[in-house]
Amino acid sequence: MTPLPQAMLDALGLLFRLWLAWFGLHWLALTIGPRLQRVWRARRWRPDPGADAVQAAIDRHLAVDARAGALAVALVTPAGERRCYAGHVDGPDSPAPDADTRLEIGSITKTLTATLLVAMQRMGRIDLTTPVDGLLPETARLGPQSPRPMTLEDLATQRSGLPRLPWGWAMLAGLYLRPRQPYAWISEDVLLRWLRGRRVRGVGRKCRYSNLGFGLLGLVLARRAQCTYGEALRRHVLDPLGMTATGLSSTAAMPDRQAMPHGPLGFRTPPWNVRALEAAGGLHSSLDDMVRWLRANLDLQAPIDASLHAPRADTAAGRRIALGWQISGSGDATVVWHNGGTGGSRSLIAFAPAHGIGVIVMSSQAVAVDALGMSLLQSAVRAASVPSA
Repeated sequence: MTPLPQAMLDALGLLFRLWLAWFGLHWLALTIGPRLQRVWRARRWRPDPGADAVQAAIDRHLAVDARAGALAVALVTPAGERRCYAGHVDGPDSPAPDADTRLEIGSITKTLTATLLVAMQRMGRIDLTTPVDGLLPETARLGPQSPRPMTLEDLATQRSGLPRLPWGWAMLAGLYLRPRQPYAWISEDVLLRWLRGRRVRGVGRKCRYSNLGFGLLGLVLARRAQCTYGEALRRHVLDPLGMTATGLSSTAAMPDRQAMPHGPLGFRTPPWNVRALEAAGGLHSSLDDMVRWLRANLDLQAPIDASLHAPRADTAAGRRIALGWQISGSGDATVVWHNGGTGGSRSLIAFAPAHGIGVIVMSSQAVAVDALGMSLLQSAVRAASVPSA
């Protein structure tokens, strides 16, 4: 083989160094840039003295943390519910969001996938202890698994031993060639080829958050249901709960109802198409539908039952994990929750079962809403615990 000329090697090295410099500057802009913006805005922000605690928290989030995109918030209590909408669905000249505006919910999708798992178990189609390998095509069977075979429960409780993502050429191509669509090339075929013969260690031993694991759970449930994941979810979870505005981004209807996603710095970014990992984070939904989802979990409305919220393992962060849900606190202070994030959105659903109180926060800008949502929830719980005069 003829060696490459030195001039060509020098050119390739220069291109690599330029790309590395661009990548470093891009990373700094996305990490340090938003923090500097928030510090500067926090110094300038002054609260409205006439706003109550809920409105003041929302106002601060919009003024300091996330000034682009749409924000939809719902607080549900035994006394009723309160909804707040702010921002714009697509730029300052567009309308404000409303109950039917659809936003990406990211990993909150996992809670619906876990519910599909429980619904199919109730019908006798599968069992939580079913080995995953038996539900995969022969050409995609896993390699050795230790200390025991991986089960569906392991996938749903983040104890599968699988990595967070299917690292390989498809994942790297998405990250480097199409960074705004990092999962663009992870088709079902690519994912199944990645799994074939894969050695998996630590099955069932400790929690290791894995979008790959939930993507695989969606694939095997769809194969068992003999339809697509979206069709199975619609039939067994969404339709029974009347969640008509919830669906996959790849098949999203009502484009006029979509809120345009925005990155951390406030620039527009396309909705994510997560392809084979759709069961991990591919759903869009409206605040109206998410309130239905929250109430169904508070009331244990079919197809939801108490097994979904039962702790099954401890996480390294000191929390516990149920089927698709995270659990913080204990006793009357227990909070069941999950957050979500894509390249242009953030979301949170959280509820305190002992108090019948929950919160939904959905944003079409990639700036965390966890602190906002949890503060609203805790304030509502404290207010409900104060005895009336």
